[in-house]
Amino acid sequence: MRNLEERLLIISIFVLISIGVIEVVVGYMALSIALLADGAHSFADSLVSILVLAGIRLAKRGPDGKFHHGYGRAESLFGLIASMVVVAIGAIILYESYLAFFTPDQIVYPDLAIGIALFAGVVSMVIALFKLRLARKANSPALKVDAYNSLKDGSASFVVLVALVLASFGFHYFDAIGGVVISMMILAVAYVSIKESSIVLMDGCVCGDVFEVIYSAAEAVPGVKRLRNPKLRQVGRGIIVEAAVELDGGLSVAQAGEITSTIKKSIMDKNPDISKIILEIEPSEAKGG
Repeated sequence: MRNLEERLLIISIFVLISIGVIEVVVGYMALSIALLADGAHSFADSLVSILVLAGIRLAKRGPDGKFHHGYGRAESLFGLIASMVVVAIGAIILYESYLAFFTPDQIVYPDLAIGIALFAGVVSMVIALFKLRLARKANSPALKVDAYNSLKDGSASFVVLVALVLASFGFHYFDAIGGVVISMMILAVAYVSIKESSIVLMDGCVCGDVFEVIYSAAEAVPGVKRLRNPKLRQVGRGIIVEAAVELDGGLSVAQAGEITSTIKKSIMDKNPDISKIILEIEPSEAKGG
């Protein structure tokens, strides 16, 4: 699965750089700030993909003497760094578009500029859909950030397309408006990405539906009185569960161990995203019946 992700990211990087070069060259020739902004946006997205690729490769490393739990959070860390880069690019595009609004230029070669924007939008959307499908299947937070980034990139290209069409009809300031809209889209997606990555890095887990699975699976096991105080944290692509399980007080150590093993298997079978379960055994108050 990871090899497929890496191949997709490498292809995405080369495609984005190629689109960026074409958009910047044509944007410069056509005097279009919106197309120039979209070209810079494509370069930024290629950098994001490079960072995500680095995070996925680092996350493959197993535990060592310094990182005893492995490098699973590398994907979230690199996803956060990528999001911060996107914020910087968005701010620059917003500033340049604001300046261009007051001194709009007439678009040169409008047909060529419109054709390039359409091409960039279609290609970005196709890549984004492949990334999103793979990110959901692999439960990769970093690849999900990159997929959303590609969706934003495709949407931005279509915004540029509309702006260029309007500018070609004499509404020259729409070219700058297109740049402003792109920058706002960039900043909005970056905010969501930063929020998601930060929650994971702060030991959080936005996974409320997992609690129902844990309770129902654990309390259905014979010998379990109740499951208490489950805590979840997301590490890389997996969820770690910590909880206390209350068992009949008269059980032997071997019986208690067998029950906890059954609980773990039952929970993991119902939710494959759970990678590790730590259970603290507590006897019920009525020990020995």
